[in-house]
Amino acid sequence: MSNWMDETYRKLHLDNHQPDWMRGVAAALTEEEAKRLAEMLKDAGVQAVELFAYDHYGHTFYPSDVAVTHPHLEGDYTGRMSRALKEVGIRTILYMNVFSSVHMRRLHPEWLRVAEDGSLPRGAWLPQEASHICVASDFLERFYVPLVQEAVRKHEPDAIWFDGGSWLIEQPCYCESCRKLYREQLGEEVPRGPMPEPDKELDAPEWIQWRLWRRGMIAPYIARVTAAVKEVSPNTLVADNNSGKYFMGFPLTENGRFVRWLTPRELGVDWLSCDPVHFGANHEMIFSREGRYQSTTGLPFDYMNERFHGWGEWQMRSPIDWKLELATNLAIGAKCFFADNPYVDGRLEPAVYKDLKDVYAFVQERETYSRGAQAVPEVAVLASLPSQLLGPTAGAEWGRDGEWGRVSRSRTDRVDGASLLLTEMGIQHLIYDEATLREQLHRQALVIVADQMLLEAETVAALERYVADGGRLIVTGRSGLWSESGEKRDEDVFAPLLGVKRTGLQPAPIHYWQAEESLRERMPHGEVKLQVWGAAMQLETAPDAATLAALIGPNEHTWRPGGGRTRSDWRQYTTVGAAPAGELAVAPAITVRNYGRGRAMYLNGEPFALYYLEGHRLTREWLSVCLEELYPARDRMLSARKPYHVELAVQERLGDGKRELFVHALNYFAQKRSGYLIHNEQIPPIDGIELTIRTDRKPSGIFSEPEGTPLEWTWDGERATVKLPRLELHAIVRIVEQAM
Repeated sequence: MSNWMDETYRKLHLDNHQPDWMRGVAAALTEEEAKRLAEMLKDAGVQAVELFAYDHYGHTFYPSDVAVTHPHLEGDYTGRMSRALKEVGIRTILYMNVFSSVHMRRLHPEWLRVAEDGSLPRGAWLPQEASHICVASDFLERFYVPLVQEAVRKHEPDAIWFDGGSWLIEQPCYCESCRKLYREQLGEEVPRGPMPEPDKELDAPEWIQWRLWRRGMIAPYIARVTAAVKEVSPNTLVADNNSGKYFMGFPLTENGRFVRWLTPRELGVDWLSCDPVHFGANHEMIFSREGRYQSTTGLPFDYMNERFHGWGEWQMRSPIDWKLELATNLAIGAKCFFADNPYVDGRLEPAVYKDLKDVYAFVQERETYSRGAQAVPEVAVLASLPSQLLGPTAGAEWGRDGEWGRVSRSRTDRVDGASLLLTEMGIQHLIYDEATLREQLHRQALVIVADQMLLEAETVAALERYVADGGRLIVTGRSGLWSESGEKRDEDVFAPLLGVKRTGLQPAPIHYWQAEESLRERMPHGEVKLQVWGAAMQLETAPDAATLAALIGPNEHTWRPGGGRTRSDWRQYTTVGAAPAGELAVAPAITVRNYGRGRAMYLNGEPFALYYLEGHRLTREWLSVCLEELYPARDRMLSARKPYHVELAVQERLGDGKRELFVHALNYFAQKRSGYLIHNEQIPPIDGIELTIRTDRKPSGIFSEPEGTPLEWTWDGERATVKLPRLELHAIVRIVEQAM
């Protein structure tokens, strides 16, 4: 069956949650108005529209025999819009909420999620308590599957987009259904709180078991609702909002017990779709790093951006913002999915579609260079699915004070920091889960394992073979010290490869890296010790593992006299808690070792996470020289002279006896704002960007697209060098290789 999502670049989501007290819902949406809106959307270049069938409050927007129809719905919103859109050739996607409803407290209180204290939590973002439904109940079979099949039969959609599904299952629940099922499957009672803090979580196996048990319900939920759709309409496509992200991994469980982690392509959905910016944040950064993962999954994928500042608003951002966000989608292989809010009566704001017409014309003239193109692998960043969900968060686990100590930290900061550094350096990279990386290791020039603490033994063995065959590897921190199910390993599985054995944690929360002479002289500020917060390891080093930098402990006087080396013995020094470097080298900080025909480097700490959290130029300087040591710029497929804020992404397309490379350049330049949403309304043009691209054969031509303008370039026998004309917002450099 062909997947039309592969060829659909310009979608529209109409967000339309309506509380039961709201009156006049869809009052203006006559058959004639629906036809007028459909024509307006077609004129704006929209190819598919997502419209509401069932919202977070638990209301249908059509007359339903299964669920509560909105009490003040005037007419059949879903039916009228669906018919009008189909008449003008626009595909339809039904939006269907899953696990939230304000009505189940009255209709089926036994289906509700229960918190440990016995309270009934609210579902999704709803203000009403007792509105979160538990997946362990018989809600799916008795209510939701019949509702889905009713909606599909009535409206014959081209696709279904489930929301409030996987991301509402993962929260813990103490309802009778959960407690009974847990007892039946595992022979135990659900653990009682408080839930351990992240840095203690891996020492609490009963909590890890419970979390994996709960997450293990997500894949069966997706399978069940997908089957419900396909039973009625086999050609209707299915997506579950936010499934398939590297920090939303789902385990396969059997009878409640962990088996393994599932890749996105094993979930059974037809495409991946995300509304990743719920209430602001940085669209371009989020789209980029998440897309560099989802482009490796083999599934079509899209990301939503929106007209407004936050969901549930009617503000309007600049179309310059929209263009840069959608250009980012194209650059990393995603499709575009613009979001709007109808007014209560069903009308749409014409000014939005006047601007969207221009924005989608911008997309349309560029999407031709994405059709059939695939992201090109070069540097792989490993995102172990369990490492994003379990264990300590990144950065300083303790010791910092003040605002620095309270900075928002996440387990994903390690992967995100590696991606950010590579983006700023102009190095082509993709993000992989373990199973996909093992399949694609032969295509990687370098692999980075940035403190991925929970790893499969099969992955470590595959990396050992990869390096022995000539690969390059960087491993940091506590990577691989735990199994994929959260069990502490007895042995350091990376020791045979890295030539360093991690024997325990250093006691201090802060250390300094001091470069040896060979490394120091290659850095502009190599004489400055690098401050590194977070966990560092005690090491035993093999004779053939060369030390490039030493790990210097903090000043000895920071520890309380006569005490030990515990948190209670640590004395705060300076406002933010940092302590100056001492004199004693307590372990190597950077080692490198030849292994077979390849090389492996170990970094003692979490420098990639720190770079993401702090963005310090000295951290970038150190990590840059580490990359140069292992993978010099002269060997890279792509190198560039550019400002840090310009992002590059490379795709390739094969066909008609030729290979085309597309280097996307994105001019991300955010305005200064203290708010939570990043704006890019005025983008200063950039001159003087120079790209050097290693190709299999001498190019037959290099062009600037979508203008089709030939560019001047030089060839040194292995690489083409081209100067990019002035970069405004987005440019595509198309390199056509000579036919063999």
